[in-house]
Order: sequence, then C-alpha cells, then structure tokens
Amino acid sequence: MSPKEKDMMRSRTWKRVLAAVCAGVAAVSMAACGGGTNNTAKDGVIINSVMNSTSQASLNYNPFSSTALTGVVGALYEPLFYMNNLKDDPTKLEPLMGKSYTISDDAKTIDVTIRDGEKWSDGKPYTAEDVAYTFNLLNTNKALNTSGFAGSAKVLSDTEVRITLDKPESVNALSYLSGTMIVPKHVWEKIDDPVTYTNKDAVGSGPFTVKGGNFSPTAYTFKKNPYYWDEGKPEIDGVRYVLITGGTQASQNALTAGDVDWMSAIFPNMDDVLSGYPDIKTVNVPSSQMAFMTCSNKELGCSGPTTDPAVRKAIYYALDRNQINKLALNGQYSELAGSLYPYGQFTKYASDDVPDSPIPGKGRTDEAVKILEDAGYTKGDDGIYQKDGVKLSIKVAVMSDVSDWINAINVASQQLKKIGIDLHADQMSSNEWTQAMQQGQFEMSIYGLWVAGAEPWMFYNQFYATANTAAVGKSAWPNYARYSNKTVDDALNVINTTTDVATKKSEYEKIQTQVFEDMPYIPILRQSGLSEMWSDKVTGWPTNDNVYANPQTWANPDLGIVLKNLKVKK
Repeated sequence: MSPKEKDMMRSRTWKRVLAAVCAGVAAVSMAACGGGTNNTAKDGVIINSVMNSTSQASLNYNPFSSTALTGVVGALYEPLFYMNNLKDDPTKLEPLMGKSYTISDDAKTIDVTIRDGEKWSDGKPYTAEDVAYTFNLLNTNKALNTSGFAGSAKVLSDTEVRITLDKPESVNALSYLSGTMIVPKHVWEKIDDPVTYTNKDAVGSGPFTVKGGNFSPTAYTFKKNPYYWDEGKPEIDGVRYVLITGGTQASQNALTAGDVDWMSAIFPNMDDVLSGYPDIKTVNVPSSQMAFMTCSNKELGCSGPTTDPAVRKAIYYALDRNQINKLALNGQYSELAGSLYPYGQFTKYASDDVPDSPIPGKGRTDEAVKILEDAGYTKGDDGIYQKDGVKLSIKVAVMSDVSDWINAINVASQQLKKIGIDLHADQMSSNEWTQAMQQGQFEMSIYGLWVAGAEPWMFYNQFYATANTAAVGKSAWPNYARYSNKTVDDALNVINTTTDVATKKSEYEKIQTQVFEDMPYIPILRQSGLSEMWSDKVTGWPTNDNVYANPQTWANPDLGIVLKNLKVKK
C-alpha cells in the first residue's frame, strides 16, 4: 500500500467512524466531536493512545487516586526510580529523578540521593523537600496510601533524603522507590483535601504536562514538559488519549484506520488483519493472569455457591483451557505456571510440591465430579448439581464490551453444564462492574490479575492479603475475592521482613500450597500482552528483543518510559 493510498484509506475510514461517533452510535470518540485537536503541523507529532476505560472520563489528574486518568502516572508524574518487571532481575532499579539509593541491611532505612538543579513542570525547583513531603503525606493520609507505606522521611540536604520504615520491608522498600509518585510540596501543602483533589492544573516531574493540553470526557491531551530532567526527551510533542467504545471491532477499526497510534488489543484473525499494514508493529509480553474471581468468604458477607471451596475446585478441574483459548480467545493466550504468577523470573520461587505447574490445558471432568460428590452435591432432574436445595447456578459478572471475556464465559458455560454446573454471564457497564467488585456484590467475575514488584510477594499481597480486602458492602481493593487466611498473611509478613532467599522460598511454598487448596481465584490462562504501534511517525517502540519497558498502554509508569523514548522520524 503506497503512502498516498494509506492516506486516502485513513481519510475514508476517519470520516466513516467520525460520522458514527457524532451520531452517538459508534465506536471511537475523537477530536472533531469536541475532544480536542487531532495531529496537525501546529501541534507537531502527537501520539494517539487509548484510555484504559470504556466509559467517558471525568477529569482526575491526582496520581494517588484509584480513578486517575490513563497517563497521569508515568506521563505527568514519576517515581524516583523505575522498575522493569519484565527484566530477568527486576530488583535492579533504573534512575529517574532519583540518582542512587541505599537500603540498610535490616531493610528499615532507605537513603536516597536525587538529581540536583532539576525543576517541576511549572519551573519551580525539585528538591529533597518534595520527596520527604510526599512520603510523609502518604503516611498521614490512609486514603491516599494505597501502597501501605508506614514510616517517615526527613531531609538530609537539598539532594538527600532518609526514609525510615516502621518495620523491616525488604520487598516493599523497592516498591516504595519505584511506585510512589512524587508531588511538589509548594502545590500540595495548600490543598485542603488531597483525597478528593482532582488536580486540574497538575504540576509534575514527568515527560509531559497538562499545560497547553486539553480535556473532554472523550479525549484529552498532554504536551511536552519543557522542564523535564532527561535532556532532549521527549521528542514527540504530546500524547492524546481517546475513548474507544464498541468492543473489539471498534478497536480494530481505529487502529487500522490510523486514528490510534498505540493500543493493546487482540482481534480475531490478527495476523490476517495486520498483514496489509506493514507500518503497524507488534510486541507481546507476559501479561495478567486471567481468572474467575469469586466472592469467596462467608465470614465477610459473601454468599452463594462460590463460597464453597469444593465448587471452586470443581470448576478449576472441569475447565478445558485449550478449548477456551481456541474458541474464545483466538489462540492468543498461553498456559499458566500454576498458583505462582507466571512471569519467568519468578519461577525460582516456585515449589515443586504444588500441583499443576503448569496448569494442564485439558479438562479433568472426572476429578471435578468426584470433588462435588464427595462434598455432598447430588444431581437434580435437570442435570444440575444441588445441595441443601440450592442449585449450582452461578452468575459471572463481566463488562459488556469485553468480548474476549464474554466469549470465554460462554465456552466455559458449555463445558461446566456437561458436568452439572450452570454458569452464565451477567453483563454490565464498566462502572457497574467496578462498583460490584469493590462492594462485593457479585458471586463470580472474570478478571486479569496483574503483577508488580520485584518478587511474587506483591502479586500475593495484592490479591490474597487480608489487609487488602473488606467486608461485603465496604470498598475493597484489590482483594475483591474477600479472601483471608492467617497462613498466607503470616508468610507474606515473613517474606517482606527478611532478605534470606531460602527463607523466602519456604514461605512462598506455604502461600502457593494454601491458595491452591482454597482457590478464591480460579486460574484460567495467561493473557496475551500484545500491543500494536504505528511506526510511520516515530521509531523507538519496545520490541520483542528489547522490552525496555512494558509496552501495554495501561501499564504505568511504563507508559511514560515508552513515550519519552520515541524518536520522531525526520
């Protein structure tokens, strides 16, 4: 396809999509419907990416908020150091505004040296005062403190800070350095309520700034930060996030039309779809663990069949993952390493004594039936198991526009019906789904369990620790399953307070054994981390041979690392 033909194709497709959007019936919400400006000579090179949402956006540039818009973390705000979870050794942090750090042998003290003479996006000096202020702000504001930081920070000099933890934290110490967005003291000390603050005129240290950009519920733009510390970067003039609704086909249309430069999506017949677009490059990385997530804990108010571990284990054994992958997911997903998160560098902590590593692709229906019948379930006249008059009929909450997940539920439903479990999708909007998960108003859902941190500790702590859940009716995050187990909690505590690898491995084995037995999250497959990028305007995207940052559009702060490393074609 010649450049002229491609331009004509883009123009035709753009007009078609735009007309549908403005009519309120379609898929891609772009600038001409009020979302800002598209790429123009005046704007320079603006990379169009996608919002991590299928609902219209509300302005929120607060980096500590769970509803912060895509790009706030990474593009507007940065931590002191960057952790690349896809490296063989994620513990080797890369300097950002932090130049160096030292963690004490007892894992209670972190000394940090920052860059000298750098500025915030408003031109004011960035100093150690800002770093100390940020950590102390989190320590005194539980609602902001999603990382669980417990300690204090004090200034040693304009470029030196000492962070003192309340207890030893060998794993979290690295996460605090690489996951805490630093904010300017001269702005935030004047804010009455930092929890509800939407930060309209955000001042950050990232490669982009809100100044010169714009916002609408369907598209918003960040522009290049002229005071960014990394000289010569970014080369691009800005990044623009657009809303795509309408599911997989809408995403495919937006990408192939050239209306979006960067997205992370899977389409049916992917190779055929992209074969006519040589300028669209792809990269695939390990991604989230696709799982059936259950509201599992009766003591915290969960109800229904999925509160019974026997039901959860029966579903686990009955699933034919090969068939789900083939029929629902275009063969794009892959096997899981078992109850340990499937990133390759974490397998050194895996126990050989935990069953199913990796999880077999073929279903084991005989085992599933045995588990149910041993637990006292009997089949009714309709072929569905029941116990104490309650049928094994389970609703699976799912966002209505995530077609992959809906397809997976439908295939699983057919498989489970054959052994006597009635499973069906309960479709809802993304906002309704989020509310249901946070409040525990669901029986089962389908979800991608993500990973962060230098060890599997972060994965288990996020989704299995009692500290990260709450009773039904109260907001929980991210342990939506309401799972709570003392063995797991105790092991997590030991792992985070020791630097001894042998001790850590022993405690990880306890966790893996326990969560395999309880299975509040029923693992299905590893999601494809496939991302697509247009290379007609820029070079420097991550590749399969050089994953210098996670290329998935939702990954933060990685998205900022990717954007600042793009080089404009001359």
